[in-house]
Order: sequence, then C-alpha cells, then structure tokens
Amino acid sequence: MTDNIKTLCPYCGVGCGLEVSPPAQQGKAINRDSQGNPIWKVRGDRTHPSSQGMVCVKGATITESLDKDRLRYPMVRESLNQPFRRISWDEAFNLIVNKIKSVCATSGSDGVCMYGSGQMQTEDYYVAQKLLKGCLGTNNFDSNSRLCMSSAVAGYVQSLGADGPPLLLRGLRTY
Repeated sequence: MTDNIKTLCPYCGVGCGLEVSPPAQQGKAINRDSQGNPIWKVRGDRTHPSSQGMVCVKGATITESLDKDRLRYPMVRESLNQPFRRISWDEAFNLIVNKIKSVCATSGSDGVCMYGSGQMQTEDYYVAQKLLKGCLGTNNFDSNSRLCMSSAVAGYVQSLGADGPPLLLRGLRTY
C-alpha cells in the first residue's frame, strides 16, 4: 500500500482532517522509529474544509499512540525522579485500592476525584460516575471535554451569541 489515507483526528471532537502515509512509499526512504520499526506518518489534510491542513500536536503525533507495545503492562514509580518499573496486574490493583483507601481515611471521600478523557464512551462515563458517586461517595468528576471545547465555545458565543453548538441553540430557542 503506498497511497495516503484520509481520515479524521479522534481526539477532541473538532474533527480535523488528517492524511496518513504508510511507512513504505515508492521512491522514499522507509519512515522508522528509534528501534528501526516502520512507522506511519501523519499530517494535516490541506483539502479538509474545517482544518485546512492545520492540526494540533496531539493529532500530528497520533501514530505514537499506536505502538503495539504501549500499555501492555502496569508500570509504577515512587517519585518523578525514578524510572518506571513493571509490576503485576494484582500489584497494580492493590496499589490503587490502597491509595484510594488512604485518601478516603485522611481526607474523606471528597479527597478523591477523577478526570476523564474526552474519548470516553457514554458507558465509560456511566461506570466511572457510579464508581465515584455510588461506591466512593464523591461527586468530584470532570473531563477534558470542557478544555478541548473551550475554543469552540468562545467561537459559538462570538458568532451565535450562546455557548452551544447550533443544534443545541436551535433546541433552546423553541422553549
């Protein structure tokens, strides 16, 4: 395969256009990582109507998250100055449980919070909120959806006079 593939960035929901190039292209050197593995190249799609070839650093480096050895084993470190070390799944589970218990014992349940990803599915949000609210007794849950969409919200306010996307604005006007 030597053709570029047009796709959309999966991160924040803006839907920037991407062009993904396979490692092997006719007449070009194979794009490889530091271990010599062939890697795909990503760039903004200049023909995409909304992003016109512009992408943020997350979209531009998306192939780094596709490494087949990424997140295969739990890793831990005692401080930021130490390297990560591999631990078993049972050790990781026990470490998390003990940390949560320790925080709850010293700070109460509101000492626990969760910061979710904008890429979580509805079901993931549901389970996370049940864990926090139902099991741990806290309402401290937030996500990067607000941060990722802050520029869109600013644009909605400036252009449409309200902070929701047009379909939501239309629905609000009918009430």
